[in-house]
Amino acid sequence: MRCAVYVRVSTDMETQKTSIAHQKNYFEKYIEDRNWKLYKIYQDIESGRSIKNRDGLQALMEDSKKNDFDMVLTKSISRFARNTLEGLILIRDLKSKNIRFMTIEDGFDSEEYDEFMFTLLLSIAQKESEKMSERIKFGKLCRAKKGYYNGSNAPYGYKKIDKYNMVPAEDITEFVIRKIFSMYLEGKGLYKIAKELNNQGYPTPSQAAGKKNSASIWHQSTIRKILSNRFYVGDMIQNKKSQEMIIVRNTHKPIIDLVTFEEVQRRLKEKRKKVFKTSHLFSGILVCGECGSSMHYKKDKETYICGKLNKMGKKYCQGAYIKEEVLKKIVCRQLKKVIHENICKNKLLKEIQSEIKIKDEGVHIGKINKKINELERKKDRVVDLLIDEMIDQKIYLKKIKKIEGEIKINEEYMENIVKKFTNRKMAIENIIDGIFIMDTIDTLDLNKLVQKIKVFKNKEVLIEYTFQI
Repeated sequence: MRCAVYVRVSTDMETQKTSIAHQKNYFEKYIEDRNWKLYKIYQDIESGRSIKNRDGLQALMEDSKKNDFDMVLTKSISRFARNTLEGLILIRDLKSKNIRFMTIEDGFDSEEYDEFMFTLLLSIAQKESEKMSERIKFGKLCRAKKGYYNGSNAPYGYKKIDKYNMVPAEDITEFVIRKIFSMYLEGKGLYKIAKELNNQGYPTPSQAAGKKNSASIWHQSTIRKILSNRFYVGDMIQNKKSQEMIIVRNTHKPIIDLVTFEEVQRRLKEKRKKVFKTSHLFSGILVCGECGSSMHYKKDKETYICGKLNKMGKKYCQGAYIKEEVLKKIVCRQLKKVIHENICKNKLLKEIQSEIKIKDEGVHIGKINKKINELERKKDRVVDLLIDEMIDQKIYLKKIKKIEGEIKINEEYMENIVKKFTNRKMAIENIIDGIFIMDTIDTLDLNKLVQKIKVFKNKEVLIEYTFQI
């Protein structure tokens, strides 16, 4: 029996790494005692119930296609999957390849139990996971109320001395924090501060924390976040995104004095009041094809320019730029080309008019015609009553007058609907003509038709549409 083993722990804490080693040793002995053969041990160190970010599990499922192992062993169902639907999909996938699945703690064996038992065990694991999540949240809440920091990494400029206390880092990061506040009080804006830090090569917060794929560039948003963080005056603020935000004063040694911090907050607030956004035609959908940054509109030049080039300089992106009028003509021309190549004008017009005819003539006009026909038949019956001398002349005239009045009202109503239908038909024709001419475009049409526009340094324009061509 060729066995693949899957082991997993929730975090990369040292105790958890030890758990991984224990799991491996256990399975190696388990397989050896049964004279089975170990094919490979797959492992993951991560948090959360979803499997999409588990590289080890993804590798196991990919290798299952090669027919290199006959069985998958894992400690428990909760180690394998805590989401019932994802777990079932994985088990069915293995079963379709005739691969046996066994868990040690739960005693589950796919050769002995059906999907019902597996679903039951998965549901229990998922409930237990949710309960554990609630216990963790409650524990963090209690820690926060005591003034203990819940983050995995200390804020930029600080270091942890144990799981409860933090102190200023006394290294380059503490110096950078002081420099950021000082530069802002000197009158430098967020972009200028970020640019200077980048030019000096100071480590970013993600670099200082040693994160994988850490950002190497300072951004204005990072500067604003630091300038607004009360942690630097010795206060602990946690649970910001929840309804119960927790503030505990003087929990650690400050890097920035309170007077400096409050002055910075005052200036940030004033700056926000002065800032106003102007929405231009291509705002929000235009990006630099060279670096992926959003493009900014320069009012004095009526031009869109790469945001990174505009704020950071050519060192970070050679960038793209384009005149708004030029871009408008290019977009209109390309849209017109796409429309003419993929849509038959006469067919489209006929389909829309047919749809309108079904809704207006087929429903409203049809009902009115039916009503008029009923009134005409009623009129004939009244005439028959007069001929048969069932009613006298006076009653006859009264009833005929009432019926003819109702007929006239319905005919006028039908005439108005036909007129409305004709006007709408003409309006639709004008709209379609405008689409096929496409000599201009407004924000409403642009947002309906275009998802993203990339502009490259060589002036190439690449349009991503909201529809499939």
